[in-house]
Amino acid sequence: MIFRFVVKELRWLARIPVLPQLFDAGLMITTMLFNRPRLRAMEMFENAVCGKYAIQKRPHRFGGVGFFIGTTEIGHLHGNGLLDLFVGKSFRTEQVRQGHALPHHVFPDSGWISFWLRSPADLARALDLFEIASKYRTNGQLISPIR
Repeated sequence: MIFRFVVKELRWLARIPVLPQLFDAGLMITTMLFNRPRLRAMEMFENAVCGKYAIQKRPHRFGGVGFFIGTTEIGHLHGNGLLDLFVGKSFRTEQVRQGHALPHHVFPDSGWISFWLRSPADLARALDLFEIASKYRTNGQLISPIR
């Protein structure tokens, strides 16, 4: 898969300004053209997260869309449906062991996890993982729901 090759073998390209965003835009176009269920799942995830929480959505430095509370990143979603969330090492280890998530695609030994949003059927699990990441990143506090 080209995403894996670029991330593993051409990681240095991420240091070139705007290139990660262009690469991710290509992933998004490919998803839009060839994988409508994945695109729908991504849209549903973004709408659910932004509709439930007081969260900021903005472009991520490595492409895709990032989800932030102030300057704290909860996670980001790439244009190919790969969701990366920071959950801490102990939770990462448990979720990977149980098969609920994958080690992060670039930093497998960190507190980050990766999760594939492939179809709307994956939405509930993605939202559960996001909830856990948001609690972890806000020191155990739940993100305040939008009122």
